[in-house]
Amino acid sequence: MYTFIVVDDEPLIRKGLLKKLESFDHSLELLGEADNGADALDLIHSSKPDIIFTDMRMPEVDGKLLIRTIGQQYPRIKLIVISGHADFDYMQEAISAKVVNYLLKPFSREEIHSTLHQAINAIEQERSLEREVILRTVETEQMKIEADIQALLNVVLTPSAFSKQPVFRSAEFDAIFNSEQLVLMTIYSPQPLSGIELPTFSNSLYIPHPQSDQLMFFLMHDKEGTIQELQKMALQTANMILDKAKSADLCIGISSPLTGIDGVQEAHHQSILALNERSITDFGKCYVYSERNNPITPLKWTRMFELLFFIESGDSQKVEELVTDFFAFFIRQPDALLTHVKEHCRDIITETKRLLNKYLQNGSNNNSSSSLEAVLNVSFDMESIRQYMKKVLTGSALLLKDVNPYASDQVIDNVKKYIDNQNFHSIIGTISSICWKEALCPQTKTFIRN
Repeated sequence: MYTFIVVDDEPLIRKGLLKKLESFDHSLELLGEADNGADALDLIHSSKPDIIFTDMRMPEVDGKLLIRTIGQQYPRIKLIVISGHADFDYMQEAISAKVVNYLLKPFSREEIHSTLHQAINAIEQERSLEREVILRTVETEQMKIEADIQALLNVVLTPSAFSKQPVFRSAEFDAIFNSEQLVLMTIYSPQPLSGIELPTFSNSLYIPHPQSDQLMFFLMHDKEGTIQELQKMALQTANMILDKAKSADLCIGISSPLTGIDGVQEAHHQSILALNERSITDFGKCYVYSERNNPITPLKWTRMFELLFFIESGDSQKVEELVTDFFAFFIRQPDALLTHVKEHCRDIITETKRLLNKYLQNGSNNNSSSSLEAVLNVSFDMESIRQYMKKVLTGSALLLKDVNPYASDQVIDNVKKYIDNQNFHSIIGTISSICWKEALCPQTKTFIRN
C-alpha cells in the first residue's frame, strides 16, 4: 500500500488524475486533496504521504516553493509534477528538488502509470536499504549482547579466568553495569527452561545457563533505589516469574544486592546457596540468600561405609540398592535440605575416588570429584543427583569387580581384611551391620563372596 495526495487548483485536473489512477496495478490510498500550496503543506504535515502529485502554478504558495519546502523537510516523499507550462524555471526547480518526473498536461494514463512505477521503485529501494541498515544494527547489537553474555558467564562460572575487568560493548550491558545496585537470580526447573516462556521486565535480562537447559540466570538492576527497595523489588519480581511460569516446580535463588561486575561471582554463589538450603521436596518458591548465624543441623546416613564396602567388593547390585536407600533416608527426614544430600554425595565420591586410585594404577575415574561438582552446581532436585550417583557408583563397583579383595568364602576372613584395609573407628558401624546380618541369616554371607 502506497499513500498519496493531489495538489492542484483545478478540480477537473484532480478528478481526471484520480480517474487515471483507478486502474493502476498497485494498491494506492488517497489521503487528501489541496487546491493551493499552503493547504498542501498542512496536509503533508498531518498525513506524511509517500507520493505527491502537484501543479506548479497555484495561489498562496506556488509549486516552486512547495517542492523546495518538501525537499528540505520531507526528503523521502516522492514528487511528481503535473503542469501545463514547460517553463524553464519550473523545470530547473523540479530538477533541483529531484522530482520523479515532470509531466505536461494533458498526460496519458500510460505516462502517469509509468511515472508511478518509477516512484514506487525508488520507495522500495529506500525501504529495502533502511531495513538492511536496521537489520545490521540489530544484528550488530545482538552480537554485542551475545559477546557480553559470554564475558559475564566467564566471570560467573570460571573464576580462575577472571583476570581482568571485562569490557561490555552492548547498550544493554552498559546500562546494567552502570547501575548502582544489581541482583542475580538463579532459576531452576526440573524440565527444560526457556526465557521465551517467562515474563519480561524492564531493567532486567535473562541469560541461559551454558551447561544446563534447566537453569537460567536473571539479572536485574536499579539506578536510584536503596538496597532495601531493590531487595523488595527482586522478591516481587521473582514471585511474578513463579506465578506466570508454565512449570509449577520452578525454584528461584535470589542473591543480595551487589555493585558492579566484581560482585557477580559472589552473587552467583549466594543464589546457589539459597537454592541448596531449602527442603529437598520444596518446589515452586523463591529463596532469598541470608547469612546464617547458626550452622545447619547435621544429618547422618549411617550406611556410608557399608556402601563403600560393596563398591570395593565389586557388587554393583548391592551398591544400587544402597544408593536407593541413601536417597530414601533423606526423603524421610523432615529437616533434610538439599545441601545435606550434596555434602554426603561429596563424601561418598571422595572415598570412592580413593578406592579407585588404590586399586587401579591407571587412575581411572580420577575426575569423578570434579564431575560431581559440575553436576551438583547445576542440579537442584533429588532425581538428577540420584541418577548421577547411581551411574558413578555402580560403574565404580564394576571397575573394581575384577580386583575384589574380599573373595574368601569365610565371612570372618573378609571382615578381618576389611579391618586391616580401613580405619577401625570409621568402619565400626559397617562391621556391626555385616556381623549382625551374618548372625541373623547365614545366607547373607553370599553377598561377600559376590
